[in-house]
Amino acid sequence: MDRTAWIVVILCVIGLLTWTWWTSKHQPPRPVPPALSPTPLPLATASASAAPLTPPSPTAAATATPAAEATPAFAEKAEILRNDDVELRLTNRGGGIREATLLNQIGQGDQRVIVNSKDQLPIGAMIEQPNAPKLDEFALSREADGSVKCERNSDNVIVRKKFFFPPSKEKKDNFLAEMDVDLVNGGAQPYTNPGYFVALGSAAPIHPKDYSYYTRLVWCLNGKAKGVDVNWFGGGSGFFGIGQRAPQPFYEQDLANADWAAVSDQFFTTLIAPLTAKANGVWGRRFDISPEQKMYGLTGALRMSGFQLPPGQTYSARFEIWAGPKLYHRLAQLDHNEAEIMDFGIFKIVSQFLLNF
Repeated sequence: MDRTAWIVVILCVIGLLTWTWWTSKHQPPRPVPPALSPTPLPLATASASAAPLTPPSPTAAATATPAAEATPAFAEKAEILRNDDVELRLTNRGGGIREATLLNQIGQGDQRVIVNSKDQLPIGAMIEQPNAPKLDEFALSREADGSVKCERNSDNVIVRKKFFFPPSKEKKDNFLAEMDVDLVNGGAQPYTNPGYFVALGSAAPIHPKDYSYYTRLVWCLNGKAKGVDVNWFGGGSGFFGIGQRAPQPFYEQDLANADWAAVSDQFFTTLIAPLTAKANGVWGRRFDISPEQKMYGLTGALRMSGFQLPPGQTYSARFEIWAGPKLYHRLAQLDHNEAEIMDFGIFKIVSQFLLNF
């Protein structure tokens, strides 16, 4: 072979080795679902804020098919929260965002892009077990400042949520909303919460030819994003039979101080960043869109630590919600490494340079 051929061969080998290194480095961890302790947890000293509990210890992965959500026994009601870029349709089913309509983004059939599916968990719904979700009824009301309040009172425990758009200096691309949560123990006995999930909503391909590996459950640890895509749930044959993996009904992973979690497709994402504490786990499940075309969607949730609440005290939490396109210049302005959702891979430095140029 001449010199040119040798150069081509060497470059191909270098490219193959680089790709092998990158894929092995970004291989998602094996899921380790948690098991909540059935024993009562000790009460913390009474204070103005709730005392956090130790996260549950991991157990072996479950393989049962997740239970479907029961049909609510109450009529659905909605309130609209809107700016020039996005319209959030809030539902009384779980007190969350049923749909986010992107007013300036056009998808298939010249229709506006809608983030989240009405058939999946509402964004921001707080649930105990995402594999068997129960969505309680909330009362919706519009406040004088334009925000929307969701409230529920059950067994002397009052849950209040407030959804609003925080102030922004940007004149466009304002897809950031905030959810403030107050949980008040109005009873005479201490209230114990073993931990809860906050629904991320769902993500699905916008076009039939979108790459499936971009439909992902993603989380951020120490400034770096990790995740699993919809293909993970289908199992794998391994390499010549080595490393075979059976299909999985859901994914659940313990985390330590995650900055945020998200569900994402090739172009859009719903990303939730807790502002008052860090997330300690994620959960995800694949659902069918068109199995014959191998089109799948993904629904997910982030997990928050449990707490104990003395009588008359309030637990408060705040969450930022980005529901919109993956715009690097806007996500990079946020405070929790949200731009890592872009998933530039080995081209990160070059891509960031070009986008910042």
